[in-house]
Amino acid sequence: MNFKTKKINANRNILHNNAGGIAVTWAISMMAVIFAVGATYDMSQITKAKQRAQMVADSMALTASIAVDTNNASRYKANKRYSYKELGEPKADFTRSIKAYVEYDIVDDKDSSNTGKPKTDKTRLLARATVEGTYKPAFMSAFGYEGIKFKASSDVAYASREGTPASIFFAVDNSGSMGWSDADGVQKLQGLETSLKSFMTTLEAINTTDNDVYRTALWPYSQDFYGRYRYISDDGIITNKTVAPKWGPLSNGEITRMNTAGGTDSSGALRAAASAFMTESALHKAKNKETEPLKFMVFMSDGANNPKQERVCATTRKWIPSQRAYWRKGKKKRYSRPRKARKWRYYPAVPGHYEDKKECNWEYTYSSDKTSVQACETMKAAGVVVYTIGYYLKAGNNDGHWVSQSEVDRARALLANCASSSEHYILAENASDLNETLKNIGEEIMKEVIRIKH
Repeated sequence: MNFKTKKINANRNILHNNAGGIAVTWAISMMAVIFAVGATYDMSQITKAKQRAQMVADSMALTASIAVDTNNASRYKANKRYSYKELGEPKADFTRSIKAYVEYDIVDDKDSSNTGKPKTDKTRLLARATVEGTYKPAFMSAFGYEGIKFKASSDVAYASREGTPASIFFAVDNSGSMGWSDADGVQKLQGLETSLKSFMTTLEAINTTDNDVYRTALWPYSQDFYGRYRYISDDGIITNKTVAPKWGPLSNGEITRMNTAGGTDSSGALRAAASAFMTESALHKAKNKETEPLKFMVFMSDGANNPKQERVCATTRKWIPSQRAYWRKGKKKRYSRPRKARKWRYYPAVPGHYEDKKECNWEYTYSSDKTSVQACETMKAAGVVVYTIGYYLKAGNNDGHWVSQSEVDRARALLANCASSSEHYILAENASDLNETLKNIGEEIMKEVIRIKH
C-alpha cells in the first residue's frame, strides 16, 4: 500500500468518526427542541387549567355566599369535594381532575375597615371556595414529570340576605337593521337574543325560589314610518313585545319573540324605563323591606335614531309699514274721496308698527335623540346606572344597505351621552363581543349585589 492509499484510508476514518459525533450532537439538539416545544405546550395548558380553576372558584364562592344563614338544603355543604360536573360548568374539564370545596365562616382579616369588630360579626365573615386539580403533561411526562398540581381560591363576603335587591331593565333595538349581519355574519337580532338569554342565566345565580332578589323589564323599540304596524307606538315602543317590570328573569320566550321591523326611535323605550324606575323602590320595600334597591339600565342600539318630519313653528317680530287711508270698490282703489263714496268701502290709515308673526314649516328633526338623552339624564339623577352598547356601528355597505358616517357618529354620540360614564359605554363588533359585553355587565351587577372581596 503506497503513501497515497494510506492517506485516503485515514481521511475516511476521520470522516466516519466525525459523522458519528455529528449524529449524536444532532440527536441531542433535536431532543432539546422537542422538549422545548412540548414544555411550551404543557405550560400553556397549565395556565389554561389555572384560569379555569379560578373561574370555577369565583362562581362557586359567589353562590356559596348567598343565603348562608338560611336553612338552604341546596347550598354547597362545607368541605365536601364537588366534581367539575356537579358544579355545572359549561366548558369541559380537559384535565379530568378538578375538585372544589367550600369553607364557611372564614374570618376576613384583610379588610382594614372591619378591624376591631368581633370575629363573629357578619361583615368579617367570608365563604371561601378552593379548586384543586392535577394536569398530566402531554410531553413533559416523557422526562419524568408525572403530574403538575394547580390550585385557585376565591373569597366572597356573605350577603346580608338572599341577594341585595336590584332592578335591571333593558331597552333594545328591534329596527329593520337588526336583521342585517354583524362583522362575523351573524344576524344581529339572533346575537342579541342569545346574549340576553345568557345574561338571564348569569342572574339566576343570585335568585331565590320566591323571586324576590331582582326585577327585570324589556322595551324593544323601532319606528313605524308609514303606520303599517298597530303595535308600534308613535315614539317607537313595540307594545306587543314589551315585558313590563316583574320579579325574576326574562323568559326565553319573552326574548325570542322579538322581531325586526321599521326604523329606529329609542325615545319611547327610554322614557318608559325612566318612568318605571320611579316606582321600583316602593315595590322592593313592599316585597323585601329594601328601601334602596340597586337600579341598572341596559340600552342597546345598532344605529342612529331616524329623523322625524314634524311641523315646526316659529314666532318672529316683524315691522309693518304705515298705510295711507284709501277707498276700495271691487278691484278699484283710490286714495282720494270718490264721488258717491257711499258705494265705496273706506280703509283708514294705519301707522307703522311691529307685529308677531307665526310661521310654520315641515322639517326633519332629531327630537328622538334629545328626548332619549333627557330620559337617560332622568334615570341617572335617580341613581340608575346606565350601560349603553353600540352593536356593529359601521359606516358604508351593511348587507347591501348604505350607512353614512354621520349616522354612525350620531348613534355613538347618543350612546356616549346616555351612559353613566365612559366605562359604561361599550362597542361590540360581533355576536361574540355582544355576548361578552352582556356577560361582563351581568358579572358587574353580581359584584354589586354580592361583592367579591379577594
